[in-house]
Amino acid sequence: MAMMMRSLLRKSFLGAACMSAASFMACAQDSAAEGGLEGLNCKALAGTEQVLSENDETYLIFGEVHGTREAPRAFGEIICEAAKQGPVVVGIERPANLTRAMQTFVDSDGSDDARFNLLRGFFDGTDWGLSSQAFLDLFVRMQELKSQGADIRMIGFTSTRIVGEGSQTPYEKALAGELQRASARNPDARIMVLVGNLHARLEPYPELGDRPGFDPMAMHLPDGEVLSFNIAHTGGTSHMCGAEGCGPMPVDDKSRPYEDGLMLTDRDSRYDGIWNIGPITASPPVGKRY
Repeated sequence: MAMMMRSLLRKSFLGAACMSAASFMACAQDSAAEGGLEGLNCKALAGTEQVLSENDETYLIFGEVHGTREAPRAFGEIICEAAKQGPVVVGIERPANLTRAMQTFVDSDGSDDARFNLLRGFFDGTDWGLSSQAFLDLFVRMQELKSQGADIRMIGFTSTRIVGEGSQTPYEKALAGELQRASARNPDARIMVLVGNLHARLEPYPELGDRPGFDPMAMHLPDGEVLSFNIAHTGGTSHMCGAEGCGPMPVDDKSRPYEDGLMLTDRDSRYDGIWNIGPITASPPVGKRY
C-alpha cells in the first residue's frame, strides 16, 4: 500500500478522482488517453513496460558504458515509456550548472537556434562519452517527447568535489544528494538516471592497488526506493581513450547469459537487473567524424 500511495503522489496530475487504490488503474488509463500520452511512439527495450508498471521505486538508475550510440538511445526510449505513466526527472551525469541549458532546449521548439544554444551551453568537445552525438540525439528525443505532452524535467547532478587520492565515497554521496534534492523538488516524478555503471552499483567497489575502495552513488540513495540496472550488450565499439589516442575501441560481449531487454534478475548482486541493448557502436564527440 505504501508503494501505491507514492505512485499516486507521483501521478497527482490524475486528479482527486484517482486518490483511491481501487480507482487508480482505470483513472490512470483514462487520464493518459485524454492527454495523448498513450499515443507516444516509444521503442523501448522488451520488458520495459512491465518493469515500470510493476515496480514503484522512485530512483531508477541505468549504469552504462560511456561512448556508445545505443545506450543513450535506449535510455531515451525507456524515458518515453515512463512518461506515459507520469512525470519524469531525467538525470544526466554532468554538472548541475548545465541543468538550465538542458531544460531550456527540452522546453523549446527544437529549432536550429535552440539546438545551437544547446551545443554552445552543454557540449564541451571532450572525449569521455558525455559530449557525444548520441547525447545530442537523446536531448532531441526528450524535446520531441515534451512537445507531445510528456512531463520531462532535466537535471545535471555531478559534483565539483575533487576526489583526490582519498576515498571516492564523499563524491558518490554528493551525487546521491543531488538526486535526492531533485526528488524533494519533484515529489510527483520518478528520477531516472543515466550514469557510468560503477556509480550504479549497490555494493562497495573494492580497493584497487593504492586506490581505496568506495561506496557508489546508488548505495547512498534511500533504501527500498532504488532499482539499479547494469548495462549488457553483445559487443562492438565505444568511443574511448587509450595510449594511442581517442576513438572507436573494441568492447567485448557483456550480455551472456542474459536475454535482450530490460529485466530484474538476481544473477548479479551488485545490481537489481540489467538492460541488454544488443550490439554497440561508438558515438563520436559532437563535431567530430570517424
